[in-house]
Amino acid sequence: MWEPVDVACHRCRITLPLLDAPVPREAWWKFLYEHAYHPVELMWEHSEAHERIDIDYVEVNSDIRSDPSFAEYAGEWTGRALALHPRPVARAVAGIVRRAQDAMDAHEWRAAPADAVVAERLVRSMDFAPPPGETVDDAAVLARLATVEATLERLRRAAAEPLGEHFGTLLNDLLSALPTPADLPPDELRAESGPLASPRLWDTERALRLIQHLLWSITHRSA
Repeated sequence: MWEPVDVACHRCRITLPLLDAPVPREAWWKFLYEHAYHPVELMWEHSEAHERIDIDYVEVNSDIRSDPSFAEYAGEWTGRALALHPRPVARAVAGIVRRAQDAMDAHEWRAAPADAVVAERLVRSMDFAPPPGETVDDAAVLARLATVEATLERLRRAAAEPLGEHFGTLLNDLLSALPTPADLPPDELRAESGPLASPRLWDTERALRLIQHLLWSITHRSA
């Protein structure tokens, strides 16, 4: 029986389904052109390798609004430069998130009664999936930065609450990997932006998206 296959570039954090149709084939050739000398892997849909693909990866033709279609990726995708830019903060956070998920899957995660309540409160205030091709002006950059800073402050306050050992440690580890306000000076972010968002800002938003997904998992497991 035929099983779907994806190709992933682990440097740029992008995956592409391999489909035998005209537009997907064009996207495949574009992928080869862009990533031929990068660490690329073919993955069966239900393989162990596929399990390592986290929500920070851009997935061509997914149902997530921030990801490109086959046609967009094969053509002049406006978000290409930002989406393929290195995301060091998101990757550091991804490692922390993966370890937490592994602990949950191995039933090693010990939750306290307050954990799910705090996680649900945090996740309700988070919605980070900005399209990389979204054009911004100074006002948009400052608005997005304000949202990021408010979320970072909520995470800091949550870490100070009486949580279970594992959840408390997780939040502290995440805060250590995330930027501080001093790392995100508004004037520099505005200067780095245009027409797309600052890579530093988008990197932080992608990191928060990973955390958002993990928090949802914590609330779901505790339901």
